[in-house]
Amino acid sequence: MKVSLTKIERGRRAPFASALAVLALLLVLQVSQARAQSAQQPVQPDAPQAVQQEGARQHGAGNALMKRLNLTPEQRERLREIRRQRETEARELTRRVRLARRALDEAIYADTVDEALVEQRTRALSEAQAAALRLRASTELQVRSVLTPEQLRTFRQLRRQAQRQQLLRRRLRGEQPPPPDEN
Repeated sequence: MKVSLTKIERGRRAPFASALAVLALLLVLQVSQARAQSAQQPVQPDAPQAVQQEGARQHGAGNALMKRLNLTPEQRERLREIRRQRETEARELTRRVRLARRALDEAIYADTVDEALVEQRTRALSEAQAAALRLRASTELQVRSVLTPEQLRTFRQLRRQAQRQQLLRRRLRGEQPPPPDEN
């Protein structure tokens, strides 16, 4: 049963891969905003090097994405507002999915299996994932409405490249790739 759950989870991750570019764009806006606000403050010397490197990597990737999309200041502000509006709900839904997945695992691998409890927790996980998917779709729709047709073409191209890179990384790790995404 563990093998089939793993395959199911891989299949469910495919839609989230398509949101990678949108989330990266929103993260970039957040990092850019934070950097602009703290430009006068030096980096803490006692901060872990890995955290500093990750922030620099995200900032660099974000600047590249922003330059490739050639966003206007108004577009950047609209995207920041979308992120601010959705941030709390997205965090709560992510937490809800994580807790529901954990509860389902506990029910499945309990010393005494209660099939009704497993079914109930499966439904709870499914509902949490559906809510997260609805939020992601509506967020992507809002982001799309901010982009011009040319920016949207560039964004799609970058998204396809990111998906190919993710597929290559999975193959290199010997993982079974998820079903192809029809985008």
